[in-house]
Amino acid sequence: MFQYQVDDKLLEDIRLTANKGLALGNDKFKEQIALLTGQRQTELKRGRKEGWRNHCDDE
Repeated sequence: MFQYQVDDKLLEDIRLTANKGLALGNDKFKEQIALLTGQRQTELKRGRKEGWRNHCDDE
């Protein structure tokens, strides 16, 4: 049916980056995209920042 077989790892990488709105490529390419768009192209740690509760206790 298809002329070429796509590697499962590559297909998974394409899906993940597309769903998260990130660029797929090497670090230099991601840096260039980040500079052009003004948006970071790397994932951050999910959830609240550590120590966030300390700021809430001050109130």
